[in-house]
Amino acid sequence: MSDVAEIARRFLAQAVKASGLAPYALAKRAGVAPTTITRPLNDESFKFTPKLATLLKISEASGVPLPAGVFDGPATAPSVGDLPVIGPVQAGAWLEVDETPQDEPVMLAVALDRRYPHARQWLREVKGDSMDARGITPGDLAHLVDFTGAGAELRSGQVVEVTRTRAGGALREITLKEVEITPGAILLWPRSTNPRWTEPVQLDDGDGTDVEVQVTGLLVQTIKRFS
Repeated sequence: MSDVAEIARRFLAQAVKASGLAPYALAKRAGVAPTTITRPLNDESFKFTPKLATLLKISEASGVPLPAGVFDGPATAPSVGDLPVIGPVQAGAWLEVDETPQDEPVMLAVALDRRYPHARQWLREVKGDSMDARGITPGDLAHLVDFTGAGAELRSGQVVEVTRTRAGGALREITLKEVEITPGAILLWPRSTNPRWTEPVQLDDGDGTDVEVQVTGLLVQTIKRFS
């Protein structure tokens, strides 16, 4: 087995574990055939030739970033850049954005997501336990990419930064939630072990004049910080 195939197998196992889903369910969320995940994991004799486009779909669906080793050629090393920590985000609950001028933001060196080279990327510190069932816990750094700039397609299972604007734009709040697309609505869910957080928000929540809810960022990874 090649090194790339072994790295990809480990990635698939991590993706299944992190998503909290059965391999079949994760495959459905990612829009790939179930055997794309199950056969490499269950059949060691299978000659696994991972396709980057397929692994990227699984990465996005599970929230697990691709390891650098699945990229071929000399560009295998991840691009590292300084991203601003632009404030906190309440996982699952709304948190008012402080619009007052701030000092220069803290900049941290992180691995940039090469799927979105032209979209703005930033970090937010996670507050609260409303997304802990997805492994997003207080103190983590949420690495986000501008949803519109990335040209991303909204899909069930994504974790996104959502912005709610009220009072004619005078009040702005943000949160992290998981997307569920149903036949009748786009729902934004907290995913928590805390029974306090059980109600979704609809993407078109509001009366169309005073309240606007929109997806502003796509979560590409969470960065654990240890004291």
